[in-house]
Amino acid sequence: METIVGVKDLVLGAPLLVLFFISILPLTIKVLNNNKEQRPYAVLLQAWMGLIIAGSLYFLQSPDAVLGAFDTALIFDGVNRWMSVFLILISGFCLFMSADNIQTRGSQFSEHTFLVLSSLIGMLIMSASSDLIVTFIGLELMSISLYVLVALSKEQVIAKEAAFKYFILGSLASAIMLYGIALMYGSSGTTYLPDIGRIVSELLVEDVIYQIGSLLLLVGLLFKVSIFPFHAWTPDVYQGAPTPITAFMSTGVKVATFSFLIRLFSQGIYEGNDFIIQLLQVLIVLTILVGNIGAIIQSNLKRMLSYSSIAHSGYVLIGILVLAVNPRDGLAVAAVMFYLFAYAIVNIGSFGIVSLKEKDENKTVFVNDLNGMAKTKPITALIFTVFMLSLTGIPPLIGFFGKLYLFSSALQYEFYWVAMWGVIGSVISVYYYLRPVVNMYMREADKDIEFARQDLNTIGIGICFLLVLLFGILSSNVLNSIQVSL
Repeated sequence: METIVGVKDLVLGAPLLVLFFISILPLTIKVLNNNKEQRPYAVLLQAWMGLIIAGSLYFLQSPDAVLGAFDTALIFDGVNRWMSVFLILISGFCLFMSADNIQTRGSQFSEHTFLVLSSLIGMLIMSASSDLIVTFIGLELMSISLYVLVALSKEQVIAKEAAFKYFILGSLASAIMLYGIALMYGSSGTTYLPDIGRIVSELLVEDVIYQIGSLLLLVGLLFKVSIFPFHAWTPDVYQGAPTPITAFMSTGVKVATFSFLIRLFSQGIYEGNDFIIQLLQVLIVLTILVGNIGAIIQSNLKRMLSYSSIAHSGYVLIGILVLAVNPRDGLAVAAVMFYLFAYAIVNIGSFGIVSLKEKDENKTVFVNDLNGMAKTKPITALIFTVFMLSLTGIPPLIGFFGKLYLFSSALQYEFYWVAMWGVIGSVISVYYYLRPVVNMYMREADKDIEFARQDLNTIGIGICFLLVLLFGILSSNVLNSIQVSL
């Protein structure tokens, strides 16, 4: 009798198992302690223990090996290893922020940590998935955990509205995606991406049902990364969610979803599909414009950064467009991964500074709240300035090189107008990214600038700041390391 789950499967899936058992540890301790919550730092220590073990297990895998688990439903290769480590680091930094933030620490921090780690497991499954059904399971585990995390905020009005909107629209997107998977399975007879990739040329010519299914699958995925016209939920949800969860959603969800998109397009699922190639070009340009123009008119700092995140999804989609033309383009894959890493560390640091300004759960941080910060908090002002300049794409910061590599990969395939609109979008973004800088250095404070004491969050902000500078200088080395491991 053939064993369904072997030792190899359990060994390769060990990081996911470790995270699951660690995620229930704080809850178990709480139940055994008469429902009395541990101190946030104790729960955080347990979570970080699991993150370190899981990350170490990924590093122990052979860097050049392509390993399959659970009948190759999960593939552990260079892309997965890099993305998995990114996701673990993102989760760790966001938990730092959560342990300090007024909206997330307290009597439900064990539940909060459980949901963050559960969402991380879903993200890691998506990153490794080579089967559409497994992908859907990972996406739903990630999404359902996030719905509850948004609703767990102590803020009673905006957070609950945001959770409801996210749940309704996210469920609709998931249903569309699942319907697309069903149509693709009905046409191809399989949900395994390599198997579909081998017969895709025939399906594109002969099967309209497959074409509709592949389009619906793409729609469900593009919703998760806020691509126009599936972006409208983003500003409201990001504003209403607790700031640590906003940071987690704006980075972790993008990394996980684009990781799967890399695998999807690298298998040639959309190769030769002229309609998808044309559609992606239009969506890229519209997403960049809508995100950047929407950010200009925002006075709320979290909403400004949420519109900014929409634009950055448009930039990353440029690399996916290149893979639609040439699924074997290693530079495009490396450029997408580098940009995601650059965006993630800058965005986490930026939201970390927003978190410092939140003295209570009902506090809304506006751009004008930064007036005069350079005089009272010069180091914080300097760090936030570097983050804003990096998001703009000013050299020699990491954000500049991220955009350079993406635009260069587009120019290789003569997507000149897409790269041109990418540059125009970056120029537009200068206005709203420099507005906080102008306020900090050239405006007088209307009142005393108060910051909440958040020691771990401050450490995380400092690490993000150093990484922005370090990887900006070493950007070519990092890109080459990624390419070599693919």
